[in-house]
Amino acid sequence: VLLQLVAKGLLTDYASEFEDLDQLGTVRHVTGLAVETLLEKTSAHKLLERVRDLLPGGDEWDQEAGLLDSEYQLAMVRYREEHMLAGVARRLKSGVDQKRDPGAVFSQVQDHVIALAHAHVERLVLEAFVAKVRELPEGGEKVALGLLCDLFALSTIEADRAWFMEHGRLTVQRSKAITREVNDLCRKIRPLALDLADAWGVPPELLRAPELVG
Repeated sequence: VLLQLVAKGLLTDYASEFEDLDQLGTVRHVTGLAVETLLEKTSAHKLLERVRDLLPGGDEWDQEAGLLDSEYQLAMVRYREEHMLAGVARRLKSGVDQKRDPGAVFSQVQDHVIALAHAHVERLVLEAFVAKVRELPEGGEKVALGLLCDLFALSTIEADRAWFMEHGRLTVQRSKAITREVNDLCRKIRPLALDLADAWGVPPELLRAPELVG
């Protein structure tokens, strides 16, 4: 339910209007919007060019260089969210334009709605993470949190690699490169595991693997 509410807020600039609307009212409101306007707002083509510009070699997406570039990571998750937003709006409008029951239309796109909400949350987390790491003074804390930030970003992309590949944002070679980078980051973070657990106040009984955290 909460994820549905997140998606509803993303489908319009007037999220407050949805506070007292049920599913039917929400669908009717959203489908009254011009899909072309949503597509223009997402500026998907501009994001695509931004991602391409961030990678060495322009259109050569298979190079490993740039994976740890926070701008590349942010561009990828932003593109995914905005593409999903346009897709959900398009599906809702198409269904209602066909005179189908709005409630049924909304239910039939539940998988897209939930995926959009997840993508939105992950984008917000990464943006906040990157911003915090950038403002830290140079030192061990910045290095440690930088590793964690890269791990979160790349593992997020890796977990949804099928979507990125289906939409032309990731090649097989680059997908494999991301997995190698994720594994390398895990090895780098491993010696910091105990310090990180202590810093976040994780109770010993929740660790369940004392031999791994030292």
